[in-house]
Amino acid sequence: MSKILITGATGYVGGTVLSQLLACTAPSVKDLTFSLLIRNDAQAQKLKDAYGSRINTIKWSGLNDTAFIEETASNYDIIINTGSGFIPEGAIAFVNGLARRVKAGKPTPWMLHLSGCTNLSDRPLTQPPIPLREWNDELDSAEILERMKALDEKEPYSQRTTEIGVLEAAAASGVQAVSINAPCIFGEGAGLFNRQGLVIPLIMMYVIQHGYGWKLNETANFDWVHVLDLADIYVLLVRAILEREDRGVGYISSGKRGVFFAAVGRTLIKEINQRCLDAAFADGVLPRDGTPKQKEIRLVPLEEIADKLTAGRSDIAERGWGGHKATKAVLARKLLGWEPKRLQEAWEKDFHDELVALKENRRMVTMESCIGATKR
Repeated sequence: MSKILITGATGYVGGTVLSQLLACTAPSVKDLTFSLLIRNDAQAQKLKDAYGSRINTIKWSGLNDTAFIEETASNYDIIINTGSGFIPEGAIAFVNGLARRVKAGKPTPWMLHLSGCTNLSDRPLTQPPIPLREWNDELDSAEILERMKALDEKEPYSQRTTEIGVLEAAAASGVQAVSINAPCIFGEGAGLFNRQGLVIPLIMMYVIQHGYGWKLNETANFDWVHVLDLADIYVLLVRAILEREDRGVGYISSGKRGVFFAAVGRTLIKEINQRCLDAAFADGVLPRDGTPKQKEIRLVPLEEIADKLTAGRSDIAERGWGGHKATKAVLARKLLGWEPKRLQEAWEKDFHDELVALKENRRMVTMESCIGATKR
């Protein structure tokens, strides 16, 4: 029976991937046990209480312990890495561990990595303009990694460096690797711990705090996917590896052609702000004393958004909130039969759901902290 290791099981995406794998009724998956890399005993106990014998927990110190990672990875057939994508050495250590299995003549191992679409983004506020394009993961499969490498040579970006490193290390060692290059992920997660996305909650927080929306320019865009649909790609990849006689080797695009996109819809950053404003005004949270009485979207400085939304990282803020990153997801649909179920209606509903979650204090911030009030 195949041995599968998952990182990030206490996170938003990883927790949802784990829950979907455990809920899968396909014969190839329904009896599997999953090993999870966990930081502390409390997390391990909560997972054990919920999932019982379907999971094993392994305590680790994180992605900087490369020797531990390599040794642990050498014991597994499939690794699903949904932890931080910004630590290249740790992610590559998983591949190096799997490479030991290749050298030992064991069945070809797989690395299923999670990364993000800002790896292909421009920086239109601080750098010269570049031609914009929609990247297609099937038609452009030979170009995507080369484009990332060219961008990284000019200006290293750790999430992109990690994705490049994983795919190139895998290609050089005989390990099979896929990197899911995800767009804006939305929706309530299905894991036991963090169930919150990033983009919509952060923008909703800003809008509630200030009473108005923001933009860095008129054209910055994001594709989007519901977290459950994103998790389905991982389930389908695992099933294809386990169910096909070739274990997906030569069938699933991998290595230097192993970037899969997960885009379902597309929007503009200013449109996300508008939807947050619409939800807040419809609910009556806005306007309030000291905020604009009408809906406004203001042009704001990059430094402000970096400080408020990306921990001061202007390079991440510019790529994410100001950049252009259009992708078309063909491979998952064509090779795996991926059929996203949460479409435009789910996207639009999520803005109301996020406001409700904020009001019910189910997010990392509270409504009180947003508006500078204190509970009585």
